[in-house]
Amino acid sequence: MEERKPWEQMEGESAKWFSRFDEFRLMKPWERSIVAVFLLEETEKNREKPRKKPTGDWYEVANQWKWEERADAYHKHRRSERDRQIAEKEADILDIPYAQKYERVKELDKKIRDLLKEADDEKRVWLPDVKSIQTGEDTYERVNLVHFNAPLFTVIDKYLAGIAAEMGERIKKKDIEVKGLPPNIYIGFDPNQDGTEL
Repeated sequence: MEERKPWEQMEGESAKWFSRFDEFRLMKPWERSIVAVFLLEETEKNREKPRKKPTGDWYEVANQWKWEERADAYHKHRRSERDRQIAEKEADILDIPYAQKYERVKELDKKIRDLLKEADDEKRVWLPDVKSIQTGEDTYERVNLVHFNAPLFTVIDKYLAGIAAEMGERIKKKDIEVKGLPPNIYIGFDPNQDGTEL
């Protein structure tokens, strides 16, 4: 038999008081109070002249049936369930191919291989171009040119940088932090002096 959870109706706990506890349990922890549950019930029963304060038996019953502890157990359970669901969703998302470093590196490698094949082809490295040069007032001459395909090599470098970044092999200047210097060592200038460089 499954063990009874603390927020479920306890053996010997009356339906009336359990219903009141249930209202207490479902309140947000920072809003939860015996007075709040009492006023909720009073406004439903005695709309015209609701009482303002619960009688002493409310506090006795709440203490006897450990309302606070049981409500805390419920909220702790809800938080752990939420954390478990988040962890499951995160695991599912992280299971997609490009969430894995090796998959990203594999894809970058495939692109680089294709680009390097193009870079081995002289026709893709040196691109033909045509320009017209004016040789007279109304005469033009066609000139055949060849341009270096710099964008191809820029893209190759970006893919290589992508792999290096995935592998943590290229450090950008902004990523370098100076840590662990003694408090009296200053780089550049001493703030206690007149502001001039050291």
